[in-house]
Amino acid sequence: MKGQTAIEYLMTYGWAILIILIVAGVLAYYGIFAPAGFLAPTARGFGQVQVLNPWSVAGTAGTMTLNLENRVGGTITITDITFSDDTNTYSGGTCTGMTTAINSGEKSVVSCAPTTGPGAATGSSYTLTVTITYTYQTGTFTSTGTISGTYS
Repeated sequence: MKGQTAIEYLMTYGWAILIILIVAGVLAYYGIFAPAGFLAPTARGFGQVQVLNPWSVAGTAGTMTLNLENRVGGTITITDITFSDDTNTYSGGTCTGMTTAINSGEKSVVSCAPTTGPGAATGSSYTLTVTITYTYQTGTFTSTGTISGTYS
């Protein structure tokens, strides 16, 4: 009698645990547990030219739209923007809004469409290193940092 009770106990909880594991597997497959889906986009490490939220990165084409703020203290002109992940650097494409002078404290939107994009699925997460090259007075400077979020 004790053996039958023990087997029934194990079978009942065994099926319950199996169902929980299957549900957890399905949720993980559909990305429910991906931390990037719960976190807001972040920008870290930029110097005098800041990337402000919101920005967007399209995964298939890699088109990047950045909201930039000039904190240099004088008028600057953006000359180049490159962004890279762990394996590739994306640059060399066409950018709009770069040749316009940005006065101190002003914001500007720059959109870049590189010749090759990351080819990532919409909704998947990214962490990209962004290097913004700009001219100020007679010199050329860079502002580098990382942005993270999900591909749009």
